[in-house]
Amino acid sequence: MSEKIITAIDLGSSKICVIIASLQEKDRLEIKGVGEVESKGIENGLVKDLQATAESIKKAVQIAEEQAGLEIENIFVAISGQHIKSKKASGRISIAIGNQSCEINNTHIDQAINDAKNSIKRESGSDKFEILHCIPQMYDIDSQTGILNPIGMSGYSLTIHTNIILAESTHLRNIRKAFEMGELGTPYVVLGSIATTEAVVSEDERRLGCVIIDIGEGTSELTIYQNSYLKTYMCVPRGGALVTHDIAIGLRTPPNSAENIKIELGNAVPITVDPNKTIEVESIGGRASQKIPLSLITDVINNRIKEILDACYKDILSEFTRLDSLTAGVVLTGGSSLITNIHLLVEDKNGFNLPCRIAYPDMRKISGAVSRIDSPNYTCVIGLLYYAIKNESVKNSKSKQKKKQQSNTDISNFFKKIIKKISEL
Repeated sequence: MSEKIITAIDLGSSKICVIIASLQEKDRLEIKGVGEVESKGIENGLVKDLQATAESIKKAVQIAEEQAGLEIENIFVAISGQHIKSKKASGRISIAIGNQSCEINNTHIDQAINDAKNSIKRESGSDKFEILHCIPQMYDIDSQTGILNPIGMSGYSLTIHTNIILAESTHLRNIRKAFEMGELGTPYVVLGSIATTEAVVSEDERRLGCVIIDIGEGTSELTIYQNSYLKTYMCVPRGGALVTHDIAIGLRTPPNSAENIKIELGNAVPITVDPNKTIEVESIGGRASQKIPLSLITDVINNRIKEILDACYKDILSEFTRLDSLTAGVVLTGGSSLITNIHLLVEDKNGFNLPCRIAYPDMRKISGAVSRIDSPNYTCVIGLLYYAIKNESVKNSKSKQKKKQQSNTDISNFFKKIIKKISEL
């Protein structure tokens, strides 16, 4: 049986990561190739330079293809940003046959979902957006409300309550155009937060209620789950790049050095740092390095992380006022979640006042070269692989050997024939 190939692509503000994986038995995945390059042309989830974006994507894909010896297929790409909106919508259909009630099946649910989508499309300004996801929340059958799964139940009418994720059409066209320019095919676009949830959040956490905060380079994505369903999505235009920038400015050190200090020595809580400890910091323009108190760096990080978390908290409260009902607390992921003690700021009574855990991607069903991607930096791209497994189109795909490899084989065989002829002569 031919292996089935899945390609996951995370379009971040700092990096573009491509993973090529093959689908094994029992929905296990084997990593075949990983390509990662600096992201150029994307800022805060938006395409700012189409040519640079296309070149970055193609370069990352080429690295992954060379490593895998396969061409990319079944492309799933994660996007995020403030151009994405979450809206509630309901759809209602009659399921009665004459005067008789009818048993509900999947066709009825699909019809109700389409009615919910159409209700959004009829709204003013909806032509500027495209529906990415329509996520069922609850169902009503006649006067009975709050039904989780109506399949097999009987009634006269079915109402579905959904959460619809919309993205600006112009941005989606830019993303697809970038893939077209790189001759990479048309990707299946997925909200990054939904992909991340697949990799880091357990079913118990979704059912009991939790907040997922993914602190990326340019933005922080917020997702709330309760009763196993996505309740709301938001994007805060603040991310880890601000922390790096503050360190670079405050210490007068190059951005690369500031990023390394943030990840390797960064601490979000000043009282946990030795006030007498100093570190040597690289200076700008070849000047002599300088010794800086570690407590000063911690103060810089603490102030900016508090600001980011405070912005997240206020945005969540604007949509969801019952944070105390989220029993599972906060699931924190993304590159900046690696900053030491950042979870203490979330748990603080002046913060979210909820239990918090730092989330790494679930690697239990993944084999191959996993050591480099077993980090909160890769929760989104790993989640895309899990999301793709649930997509029916993947089940019917077939892998292709990389054309370049086949071409090289043909050339090799050609020269072997010439050498054989010369030997015979």
